[in-house]
Amino acid sequence: MIWSIVSKDEMDNYGTSNVFKFYREALGRESIKLVVVDETDNLDFVSEDDIVLLRTASKLLVDTIRKKGVKTTAEDFDVYSLADDKLQMNRFLLSKGILASRHRSLDNVKDGMTYFVKPRFGSDSKGVTESSICTSREDVVRQVAVINHTCNGKAVIENFIDGKEYTVSVFNIGGNIYCFPIEVDCSDTCGIQTQLGKSLFSECGVTLEYDERKKIKALSERVFEELGVKHHARIDFRRDKDGNLYVIDVNLIPGLGPTGDLARCLLLSENYSYTDALKMVIASASKI
Repeated sequence: MIWSIVSKDEMDNYGTSNVFKFYREALGRESIKLVVVDETDNLDFVSEDDIVLLRTASKLLVDTIRKKGVKTTAEDFDVYSLADDKLQMNRFLLSKGILASRHRSLDNVKDGMTYFVKPRFGSDSKGVTESSICTSREDVVRQVAVINHTCNGKAVIENFIDGKEYTVSVFNIGGNIYCFPIEVDCSDTCGIQTQLGKSLFSECGVTLEYDERKKIKALSERVFEELGVKHHARIDFRRDKDGNLYVIDVNLIPGLGPTGDLARCLLLSENYSYTDALKMVIASASKI
């Protein structure tokens, strides 16, 4: 049996129940079950031959699954923690010689530069709007206040990378790394992926030429391995006008719906179906 395990918080706030019906249709209703649990649940329903798709970054649940010794897509909790913190992720990548947009303190922000302001924590473009692109110090101050108020967390300020956006689905299957990159056309939302743009399907995936694919796949594999990701992830990049690629986000619990970026990457990159995408996710499960 395949168990899709989510926390009550995710079920209440992220619409997991709406997506799960697509899992069942793609994989067969008797092959996968959804379970909503508290973080302290012992997961007694899981047996050693099962596969667990953990859809929440809970240390308690990761530890419980590890004790079960089953195949799972759960990552080590410290990897989840690093990926969730944009500031620490930025510093980690730079320490490995991987390009990432440099963060700025408010004291170092000045007029005449363009900055990007976003929540320090979270994923899936939460809190990102077209106003996140700030062309003056006044804009930055205003957007920092908005994010601190609406996202219940600290905002981060980084240099804005004017260029193209890419997203890549990456899988570790039996020790082999597979990368599926696409460009994301965000021309309707000032060239950036926004939370509203995603919900309204304003963005559009675009297939890549061979040389471009090769370069992005190589960098995606490196990021994946440097972070110590064991199963699957989605990595977002920006490419500047000089062709340099910058990592802007790593999502270790990417959406698994049929219109989500993970599935779109496989469709546009290799013409894989939604069922194929879910099977890749399952195949990435291993014992931790």
